[in-house]
Amino acid sequence: MNLGGIYKELAQLDQALASTLKSLELKPDNPTALMNLGGIYKELAQLDQALASTLKSLELKPDNPDALNNLKGFIDQLTLSSANALSLTKAYELLINLDNISHKKLSKIFTQSFLPTIQEAAQTDPIISSNNNALNNLAADWRLRKSLTLLIPPHQAIENFLTRLRKELLVLVANQKSIPKSLKSLAEALAMQSFLNEYVYAQSPEEEKLVEQLIDSASSHQETFNQNLAIIACYLPIYQLSFNQDWLENYPTATYESRTLIQTQLQEPQEEERIKATIETDSEISDSISIKVQDMYEENPYPRYRYADFTDKSLAKSISKAIEIESTKQNLQFSEALTSNHSRPKVLIAGCGTGNQVINASRYKNAQITAIDLSSSSLAYAIRKAKEYGMDNVDFRKMDLLAVAALDKIFDVIECGGVLHHMEDPSKGISALNKQLKPGGYIKLGLYSDIARQDIVIARNHIKQLRLKSTADSIREFRQQVLTGEFKDLASLPRFGRNFYSLSECRDLCFHVQEHRFTPEFLQELLDAEGLIFCGFMLPEAVKNNYQKQFPSDTYMTSLENWGDFEKQNPTTFRAMYQFWACKPS
Repeated sequence: MNLGGIYKELAQLDQALASTLKSLELKPDNPTALMNLGGIYKELAQLDQALASTLKSLELKPDNPDALNNLKGFIDQLTLSSANALSLTKAYELLINLDNISHKKLSKIFTQSFLPTIQEAAQTDPIISSNNNALNNLAADWRLRKSLTLLIPPHQAIENFLTRLRKELLVLVANQKSIPKSLKSLAEALAMQSFLNEYVYAQSPEEEKLVEQLIDSASSHQETFNQNLAIIACYLPIYQLSFNQDWLENYPTATYESRTLIQTQLQEPQEEERIKATIETDSEISDSISIKVQDMYEENPYPRYRYADFTDKSLAKSISKAIEIESTKQNLQFSEALTSNHSRPKVLIAGCGTGNQVINASRYKNAQITAIDLSSSSLAYAIRKAKEYGMDNVDFRKMDLLAVAALDKIFDVIECGGVLHHMEDPSKGISALNKQLKPGGYIKLGLYSDIARQDIVIARNHIKQLRLKSTADSIREFRQQVLTGEFKDLASLPRFGRNFYSLSECRDLCFHVQEHRFTPEFLQELLDAEGLIFCGFMLPEAVKNNYQKQFPSDTYMTSLENWGDFEKQNPTTFRAMYQFWACKPS
């Protein structure tokens, strides 16, 4: 290891920076040193410099997976500016073409990059008109089209524009007019966006009737079918419709958008149905809340995604390395199972959903993963994704977390994110998991914050008063009331980002059958009751730096009492959840 790397390992970042810059004076085109420089700048929260150094490293060595991983690690913390616009555009184009990244990390950059042109295009009424140059520019931009197939833009103005555009395309085709050739691929991308957000956009009775008419007319002739399919798919998923199979197979797929439309709206759901038919229940699900939660996720696999953060086996590292990076507590003690490159650590992912956490766990070297969930629909999605990524080290099981002892296994590591707070008694859930955790093992938890979710409390009260059910129509109705300002006390709800801009994620956000919320003080009680030691929150460097300025004596940032005070002053800190590692003493 070079001197800069040694200083970085010792958390002496100023010395690491000076040493690495000096080495680059001697050899300016050293891709490894530039990559390391980017990592140091990231930890110093100097993100524009981190971006520039990492990109320069990749220009010199484009196939450097470590540099790409570094870039993926901080891209979502960047803000577009005149100073970094060129570099950020390069990074965006690079990452949008990868299939081993969760593209939701690019949502913020997408919004900042395309919102001005979208707002300009929206000023024309109707949007589809020959003089709408902004629309033509959007339709011709491959980055915008591809982005719509990969990520959900969490912005009201973008949703309004796409909703209007969808309706105009529908009316155009319903009046037996052809979609302009220049808009064909954009229409297919919009169909993919609608599928990705699970048709969360508001739709009028008029649109519903026109869609029914299009479905009828599409059954008349292959040419009509080809013309109508993308527009129909903007409102209903293809796999749920009874179309002529030969016509589906002969649908023109010469472009990325058309191939992706058929793959994602037809072939992949069909594969999931085949997988679902093979899933057996390992233990009876009898808890009343668990049954309600199961029913909810059977209807909508949650969350839906195209790609996830995947690490190739050649780059996977021992689990101890990941825990050290994500913890603020220093001098952590690890068993050989978590440090050795030759061990086969046992990992449990409790409540794996559609498998995003499973794919993320590819970073654990030689891990033997067991993934459990209540929902067959979610498991089928997860199994399909794991297969796509070639992960043959995962054993998927359908079972209740409360019955985890039936696995008859003790685990070195357990992950349980976004699950316990949906149980009738979260303490019973963590107790059940802790009993299966090996002494010296680590557990990673994700739990809702009470302070950060006060808007959700208000939203749930409105939903209860209005007697809205957890149906697609009710969720769309509620969202429209929020977006049009009918609830003045919920003006900030859309700031929950993608969670508000997807149907199943909005259901999970506001309509869930069960929700508990926590405080740092309550977290301490929960951990103490199980004999677990808090290892520090997973947060951006900027947040941790602010905390350290306020509480300089808390060197390892592990005082949950202090974090309680910090959160009261910064109530959005844990909007995404409290996420942290805890260890079980040997």
